[in-house]
Amino acid sequence: MRAESHDTTAPNSSLPNGASARIQQLHVVYAPEDEDSPGDRHRKGALRAAVDADELVLGREPEGPRTLVLTDRRVSRNHAAVIRNRATGEVDIVDRRSRHGTIVGGKPVDRAKLTHGSVIRLGRTILVYTDTLLRMDEAKALAPETAALRGTSLAMQRLRGEIALVAPRTLPVLILGETGVGKERAAHEIHRQSGRCGPFVAVNCAAIAPTLAEAELFGHAQGAFTGATQKNEGLFVAADKGTLFLDEIAELPAGLQPKLLRALATGEIRALGRTEPRFVDVRIVAATHGDLEGAVTGGGFRGDLLARLAGWIARIPALRERREDILGLAQFFLQREAPRTRLSSACAEALVLYDWPFNVRELEQVLAAATIRAREGTIRIEHLPESIAGPVLSRAPAFEPDAPAPLLQALVPPDAPPDAAGLLRVVRAHHGNVAQVAAYFGKDRKQIYRWAEKLGVDIESVRDADDGNDA
Repeated sequence: MRAESHDTTAPNSSLPNGASARIQQLHVVYAPEDEDSPGDRHRKGALRAAVDADELVLGREPEGPRTLVLTDRRVSRNHAAVIRNRATGEVDIVDRRSRHGTIVGGKPVDRAKLTHGSVIRLGRTILVYTDTLLRMDEAKALAPETAALRGTSLAMQRLRGEIALVAPRTLPVLILGETGVGKERAAHEIHRQSGRCGPFVAVNCAAIAPTLAEAELFGHAQGAFTGATQKNEGLFVAADKGTLFLDEIAELPAGLQPKLLRALATGEIRALGRTEPRFVDVRIVAATHGDLEGAVTGGGFRGDLLARLAGWIARIPALRERREDILGLAQFFLQREAPRTRLSSACAEALVLYDWPFNVRELEQVLAAATIRAREGTIRIEHLPESIAGPVLSRAPAFEPDAPAPLLQALVPPDAPPDAAGLLRVVRAHHGNVAQVAAYFGKDRKQIYRWAEKLGVDIESVRDADDGNDA
């Protein structure tokens, strides 16, 4: 895949800090060679093209003043054009009578309006359109990927920039985000960049029994209550000079909220069964997926405690709000768990189209299950849950007609040289991927090519036919 375009990702630095820049981009998140180079797209990041002109032509050999070259055999020379309305900034994509069509949001289109997160498929190439408003002060603080917080989207760059800014301070931080977005990872990153010498201590407020919550947080003396056979210093003391992460803070018992408020305000805690206070130096990072302001209005959460916790509010975007990061995360998980596993273009499209209600955690679990089904081969559309695969399958019911069948080994024994029909069947089953065919027979690639030449099997024609079927 090669992209030729003027990438104006960074906004105009001459704008004043209070000004905002509108960043409109196309991200190439999947290209055909990704099937042969698992993880490569993640390592080098998505190719980007700025949508900053009246027309951007996409194709294999596009013609025009602004072009994006896609080296994909199923992409036409002048496949489609992205047209930007100079007055309104609205963006449309128009098919240029391409051979295989232009697909937006899983559906073939002649012309379609693009909005933030629109998923475009040209041939087997998948792109994501983004439209982001960025303040200049935010642009100057954008931060690259870290091991804890992955993603090249502007939203994640902005989040990491915020964390780098606030981490060295003592200000409490409230992390907001849906289930599975990585709130604890963000809290870890705040602690890592804080420079604090103490430990990172995490507690899930929803998992503490209300009757034991005070003792868990602030400690207790021996004999302070029935069952207290020995003293416990508590989590605040355990996190002294470090960070205490209070996950699901909205679930904190009402009776404990005023005591937490005092600890935040003064740094003073008092263990159950003791009269003397103790001072601790603890940085508080809290998180919730719930509506704390609504809980305050409803009387379930103290407003003054919320004001203390929300010294700085960091919001982690949902995965559906940063679709350009989905395949990078997917490739990261595959590289970690099954480095030889690949994504077919159909699978990749389905992953990017899905809304991921449980976010990164759900993506990781789906890929773990799909890897088992694929047996470290290529993850195809049939290896995904129906809820994810549905939109792509509904467009092309006979999507991957030559996908490997459970009886393949019975039809073509892998421990014997095949005849022409058998070799062709295995090559089709693996979509022309010679490395996978070689693995099936336990041979090297050169042997597969020798067999193909001797038996008259045209592997390249199988690949071309697969291109035509891979909708």
